[in-house]
Amino acid sequence: MFKKPAPRLKFWLLCLALFIGVESLLRLTLTGWLALDRPDLLAPALALFPLGLVQDMAMAAVLGLPFILGLLVWPGLWRRKLARGAAHGVLITMAAALVFISVSELFFWNEFGGRFDSIAVNYLIFPREVIGNIRESFDLGLILTAVFMLSVVVYLALRKPLIRALDSPPVAGERQRAFGLAAIVGLIAAPVLYLAPFDLDEHREVNEVAANGLHSFLRAALNNDARYVGLYPVMTEEEALATARRLVRQDNSKAIDTGSELSVLRHVDNGNSPNKLNVVLVIEETFGSTFVDGLDYDRLDPRFEKPVVEIISPNLIRLAADGLFFTNIYATGSRTVRALEAILTSFPPIPGISTARRPGSVGMNSLAYILRQQGYRTGFLYGGRALFDNMGTFWSTTGFEDVWEQGDIEDQGFTTAWGVADEYLFAEALKRLDQHADGKTPFLLSLLTVSNHRPYTYPPGRIDKDPAAKRQENATTYADWAFGQFMELAKTRPWFDNTVFIFIGDHGPRLSGSAVVPVPNYRVPLLFYAPKHIKPARREVIGSSMDFIPTLLGLLGISYDSPFFGLDLMRVRKGEGRAVMEHNFSVAYADGENVAILSPGLVTRGYTMQVGNYPLIPRANGADPEVLNKAIGLYQTAHKMFYGQKYHSLQKQFSQPEN
Repeated sequence: MFKKPAPRLKFWLLCLALFIGVESLLRLTLTGWLALDRPDLLAPALALFPLGLVQDMAMAAVLGLPFILGLLVWPGLWRRKLARGAAHGVLITMAAALVFISVSELFFWNEFGGRFDSIAVNYLIFPREVIGNIRESFDLGLILTAVFMLSVVVYLALRKPLIRALDSPPVAGERQRAFGLAAIVGLIAAPVLYLAPFDLDEHREVNEVAANGLHSFLRAALNNDARYVGLYPVMTEEEALATARRLVRQDNSKAIDTGSELSVLRHVDNGNSPNKLNVVLVIEETFGSTFVDGLDYDRLDPRFEKPVVEIISPNLIRLAADGLFFTNIYATGSRTVRALEAILTSFPPIPGISTARRPGSVGMNSLAYILRQQGYRTGFLYGGRALFDNMGTFWSTTGFEDVWEQGDIEDQGFTTAWGVADEYLFAEALKRLDQHADGKTPFLLSLLTVSNHRPYTYPPGRIDKDPAAKRQENATTYADWAFGQFMELAKTRPWFDNTVFIFIGDHGPRLSGSAVVPVPNYRVPLLFYAPKHIKPARREVIGSSMDFIPTLLGLLGISYDSPFFGLDLMRVRKGEGRAVMEHNFSVAYADGENVAILSPGLVTRGYTMQVGNYPLIPRANGADPEVLNKAIGLYQTAHKMFYGQKYHSLQKQFSQPEN
């Protein structure tokens, strides 16, 4: 069939083989990497290798379709000098792209423990921070040199076959055969890519190794976050709404009748004597519970992967002794923007990207709106650029009257690609508090830090750990030191005694664990500190960062009409706590004993859990029915409320600030 144009077809097949070979080599590398940490996963990873090879072949075929059409449909074009030069340029570019993407996948795996996902898509949108982060974390010159040299090797290997393909004369009927070949390849490859990725193993990392990184990236980029029905398990709308309303009911709440309208609105009675303290909310970058010394009584249990052998967070632990410390709180995601959604709006993590990055987030119910109802002034101070991840717009359109970012910080003594070092953020916060916490109008100031982020560098001489080592544990200790220094300076201010300070981690460090949603890695510390107003205690109730707002308002004694999905953790009875979280389009509901996970394709999974760093254990008979129903009802209702603009009632009381 292709006797005369064989050089062109051979060149195309050679390119496909090269792509498949590189992807296979990458998969073998990731398999070995995984086996170093989890030798028990080597066998299942190798067993799924053929499935990964099928995905690589399908991806190669689809990506190669334009090139086979170009070679065979217009063969005479490539005999022209200009076109030949363009062909070599395309080959060099594609070789460089293949090498660069493969190297990037290795770095991404090291940072996030998986293939490209929505995080990679987001990083492509905000290259300044990402490129700066890579430059500060690694030897960028060495990396680019290696990429260049490998790209040249690939080009030289394909150069002569390309020349032979371009020199091959046209053949009668070649165009028709090209279209026929393209149609056959497309019909075979498309179903494979539509059905993939195939989660055939119970371990998340094994499925990640088997996936094709480029396909995972495209799937994340093209996924329609607005679609829920048909992808995830559902129940009737009435049953889902009733389930969601039951999940937010507490002993001091009374449902407000909204009929069948999508709402979980209820009146929360916290008494008639509100204590309107200033509120300083510190959201700490990547401060997971794995960094909190003494959080678990059995920290040195051999079942833990990394027992604590160094002091990481002495200031937090010291302050926790005089504060209300929650030890079993779970973040709702693995990214800061997901934490903002939970902490500031008490909204569940519906599948896909955070609502903070969706157009419908404007005017979502929030802590800022509730406190403005109570006469508070509200402000947000961020150590980085507010443009990143749509954060500035999210803050300014969910009730924060003032939004300050890196450019508004006067003293920027030490910066990274992500923003100013924490100590300079806290110094600016003290200035803002001195200005606004005047004793007349209560003030909410939310802070978001950046130091505990790769490249993990910070000003030298602050702690007895070398910043040049670029260790995350060192950066965490610096973040802890900066927070401790801030608290010591705050104690000297006249507004200190009338202020409640909150410390919460936005999410944990790099994800690890076999479950589709590795629940233990989402655990973060939550501390309320106001020695003259809040009695010290250590609370082990399981909860979510989504529960922060109701808990704070309960501690302040503020009664209000609550539209939130969160609970007051002080009123959660033993055994009734729960946490919700999302990872890569899968969502989970955990109650401390069981976990139910909903994934695209109407897939459900069940695990048993033990609070702490213990891994989840798959349930042989699937998800616990009661926990599964709670998960379905909660996420189905939340998704429909967001896209129906039914979670935006508080904004009507305030004029929207300019973006």
